[in-house]
Amino acid sequence: MFNDSLVFITGGGSGIGRALAHEAALRGAHVWVTDVDGVAAERVAAECVAAGGRADARRLDVTDAAAVARTIAEASAARGRLDYCFNNAGIGFAGEFRDSTLEQWQHVLQVNLVGVVNVAHAAYRQMVAQGGGHLVNTASLAGLIPTPGLSAYGTSKWAVVGLSHALRLEGEALGVRVTAVCPGFIESNIYARTIVAGLKADAMRTMAPFPIMPVEGLIPRVFDGIERNRALIVYPFYARALWWVWRLVPWATRWKGLAQVDKIRREYRTVA
Repeated sequence: MFNDSLVFITGGGSGIGRALAHEAALRGAHVWVTDVDGVAAERVAAECVAAGGRADARRLDVTDAAAVARTIAEASAARGRLDYCFNNAGIGFAGEFRDSTLEQWQHVLQVNLVGVVNVAHAAYRQMVAQGGGHLVNTASLAGLIPTPGLSAYGTSKWAVVGLSHALRLEGEALGVRVTAVCPGFIESNIYARTIVAGLKADAMRTMAPFPIMPVEGLIPRVFDGIERNRALIVYPFYARALWWVWRLVPWATRWKGLAQVDKIRREYRTVA
């Protein structure tokens, strides 16, 4: 499916985006690696080429709608179409709602939601015009179940899941497929770059209630899910289990959420 296709990736300079770029290149795709860190994007593209793949790199801030539209148009023109778009760029935020500022909320939503919309808008319209394509939005387990201590991050990811479901229905008759990837805790640079409010600097990593899984386990599931045209790709097992419990008996997860709130306040909170 990916051989000789054009794959466009945002947030491709590290973590999940970097791993997606490597896998797509290995599968024969021409990969466009974009990231707000242009040097990181160039490095990942060079890694793909060194492994025998084809790749280009661009610096791209997904909050700049004009730059997003221009870069996607450039990539599409270079290959004559846009086959896959991994809408992956995002940032982390940890902290109780009472400690967060409106400016922090606006920043998180600007990147994690408005940025996703900017990329989706340009990529989806290109795919509609050409009669097909697959848009893959990176959401999170935090977009499927309540996440105390991650309210801003979770809000952005619930919105991405909702957008993905709606676009999937709208795009079906137009030949455009849409998938949301909802990982649990996956090893990436998001932990080091997480914004915190009222918590210890490393809170998003250390307060994770489940093991942080290596990214190598996620990537095969993502590509398998794309080939099967899954609406949602939820990984790992504990993420799928929690999602199903929340859907079927949401009251049963209440104790876990309250325990997490108590742990955050006892072990990670830094303000009175």
